Amino acid sequence: MRHTVFACAALTLAAASSAVPPNPHLRALTASAAAAYDDPNVTTTLSMAEADALLASLDAGWEADSDASADAGAEMALEAEAAPVRPESVLPGQPYRRTDEDEAVSDDDGEPVYVIGPPAGDETADMFADAPETDPEIQLAEAAAIAEFLDVAYVAEGVIAPEPVSGDSDDFVWRIAPERFLPGLIDEAETLAQLGDARQPRISRFSDLPYLDPVIERLNQAAGMRRTVGLAVAILEAGQPALIYTSGETAAGSGDPITPRTVFRAASLTKSITGVLLAHLEHEGRIRLDDPAPETIRVRSPRQPTVLDLVAHRTGLPRNAYDNRLEEGRAIDLILNDTAELNPVCAVGECYTYQNIVFSGAAEVVRRSTGTGYERNVRRRLYQRYGMNLAGFGERDLTSAASWARPHRGWQRTVSTPGSPASNYDAVAPAAAAVVSLEDLIAWVQAHISETGGIPQEIRERIFTPYVATPRETNSLNRRFPGRVQETHYGLGWRIYRWGERTLIAHSGYLSGYGAQIVMEPATGFAYIALWNADASAPWRLWPTVMDLRTGDGPGDWLDELNED
Repeated sequence: MRHTVFACAALTLAAASSAVPPNPHLRALTASAAAAYDDPNVTTTLSMAEADALLASLDAGWEADSDASADAGAEMALEAEAAPVRPESVLPGQPYRRTDEDEAVSDDDGEPVYVIGPPAGDETADMFADAPETDPEIQLAEAAAIAEFLDVAYVAEGVIAPEPVSGDSDDFVWRIAPERFLPGLIDEAETLAQLGDARQPRISRFSDLPYLDPVIERLNQAAGMRRTVGLAVAILEAGQPALIYTSGETAAGSGDPITPRTVFRAASLTKSITGVLLAHLEHEGRIRLDDPAPETIRVRSPRQPTVLDLVAHRTGLPRNAYDNRLEEGRAIDLILNDTAELNPVCAVGECYTYQNIVFSGAAEVVRRSTGTGYERNVRRRLYQRYGMNLAGFGERDLTSAASWARPHRGWQRTVSTPGSPASNYDAVAPAAAAVVSLEDLIAWVQAHISETGGIPQEIRERIFTPYVATPRETNSLNRRFPGRVQETHYGLGWRIYRWGERTLIAHSGYLSGYGAQIVMEPATGFAYIALWNADASAPWRLWPTVMDLRTGDGPGDWLDELNED
């Protein structure tokens, strides 16, 4: 099978490398990029033997040039760093199948021929990479490795889509969307945070949208309030970061700055992860959300809950049933045994009552349908797939991070002393145990709102469907932010808000000493993301502040109502 990659002039960066890549895939890419150096708009076809010969000549030329000009050598070395060579072990060992169509371009040993050049008639099109018909995970691994070699962000399933090759061939082409994530922006914000004063805000702005000016003023106001310790915020527009803002410290008085890669507890934002995971499993045909919930979840009702009832909070159990027992340290299995004795507040499926204990039953759904545990499935199917490279679960992953935020507890505290990172809610992993950085949540949000790639459209429709009205939340939001949110619902791990004519997808998370928030408008590619490490009121008022200033629906003065004295 022919292996084809269409790329832009960025491929020429690889030509500067003095090291011949050990893997034939990468040798061919490097050689083809070098062959196209003078005119990247010309398609170049090389056999593997020709590619190796060209690389050998490049190697010889490199040594000669290095002797002649140290400056030129240094410049080429910098270019080589921009396109690192992946080790051979990263790429799968699955051999390519040779087809009749490849005869004219295959070498004598039957190895694939690599072609570098622009797509016909479209010099600005995305990159392409053709993959053999092997296991999907092998195809994904190969596409990801090729993309990373080309200095593109990690490519995940859903970001690459198969397209048939013209003619009678059964071959297909992977379309790679390079805009999935922009690690360079995070690197810039990370560097700024590390070099700056931990007591001062660090602002990385990537958009000239006028509303960002008053937003930054309000972020400074929230960050400067007495009970705020550390704060990390990102705003996305059209699916890309427009603003990254960090302030404060991982532990009060430490001088260790909050950065985009500081890890926090996500708390109930974990529920969005669980909802997406279950939707993926349904999309794969492994589960049906209308199937009965595991028998470990029982309620006093003629109809027992389905999986969808479980994760849409429609079990009819009293709100936050037996969370107090979990906080006391009782075993989750014993707590679940007792939920069946609780008097329901409504019939199953007929009202919304928020849960943590029974929500954890999603772990058993995942285990039975995949044969492996909940956390392993999340890491493999979501974290790795969508570029959440620092995300994990529980205290161990939190405290092992290079930078992690300590919790600061107490709404009326007078001394900012970090508390213990331990939490009994780690026992209900699907409900509250995820740990994430701002970088992770940017990737997570992009997977939901990007116009190309990310979470497949069928899954987005499933998770964004309003399954139950949440009138208590509507009333609460109207009391705090009058005239803004007209109605609220719960979907599959996500909340759905109506802000005027806009549909917002949102969720928040709170565990003592930590807060987290995501608000997205998928129709425009907007998102607001925040993480913080203190029991403070100000961060909770930032999302309606940003919405007011962005939409012009209000002055965005919600912070002015606070009095922390």
